[in-house]
Amino acid sequence: MIINTHIHMATDNHFYFYPHFQLRQLLRDQQTNAITICLVCLNPKLSLLQCPKDCSFNCPMVSCHPNHNLQDCPSSCPYRAKHRMQVREDGIFCKTCGNLIWDISQVDPLRSFNIALIEQTKPIRSFIKPILYLSLANTSIQREIDFFEQYYTGEFVGYKLHPWTDQRKVSDIHVHTKLPFLIHTGIRKLESPANAIAFAENHPENAIIIAHAASLKEEFLKKISSTPNVFLDCCPSNFLFSHKEECLWNKKVTSSKEIYEIALSYLSSKKILFGTDSPWGNTKKEIDTVNSLAISTTEKEDIFFRNAMQIYELNI
Repeated sequence: MIINTHIHMATDNHFYFYPHFQLRQLLRDQQTNAITICLVCLNPKLSLLQCPKDCSFNCPMVSCHPNHNLQDCPSSCPYRAKHRMQVREDGIFCKTCGNLIWDISQVDPLRSFNIALIEQTKPIRSFIKPILYLSLANTSIQREIDFFEQYYTGEFVGYKLHPWTDQRKVSDIHVHTKLPFLIHTGIRKLESPANAIAFAENHPENAIIIAHAASLKEEFLKKISSTPNVFLDCCPSNFLFSHKEECLWNKKVTSSKEIYEIALSYLSSKKILFGTDSPWGNTKKEIDTVNSLAISTTEKEDIFFRNAMQIYELNI
């Protein structure tokens, strides 16, 4: 049995990166790789939240236009720090021109996309379970949680927070819910695992899954080990290894397998969940990486499905 706890899906063509990876492609990937259950959240690259004046789409210092990845410009690019939108308490703003993109006091723009994710996957709920992606604003996030827990209870299993996309620290956010949170982390200040751990300490009743191996920084792996409600995924390990200069504090790793090995040197197998971060990650390669680890069958089962069943309260 394998439960993929970290996978993204576009609900329509209103996404500027991997818009083609929709339900049909997800199901094909799931069936090809014998995945039992997918915990699916929205693709965070929503065209709706991009201002036409955002210079990242036509950055003068890149050859690729539009600059879909928003990070392809060189460090010398004077626009680099403005290459995205930013969630604030009063709305979502363009960092290039400062214009208001969305008045978040009315409704989170992600709501309709989360509803689409729920509705599209509802006929196959036994093996596709949504994780809802929420904007990082205290003015809206609790309202969204309350809305979905009132009207869609049982149709989703947790929430996803993405501090780099939102350009906002998760440690600034305070919510009330009993469901788990999957939190994107990386080596940049806003997405630091330190912020996700602080969020976890402020929400001791919630299971917090820190994504992307906490970028393999020792102090964070130690903290995750000693914090009861905090867990880790190491996906996409192959992508992280291939882009270790941009993704990992530990630049000396020699393989995707070593990412898991380092994590396991600090954490019990009961602290690690399997995921792929598809379409950014390759499902087969992620499965092969876990299967190649020199650990017991029981420990592999912890990673592949047992931990997810407990944390997300899945009945199979």
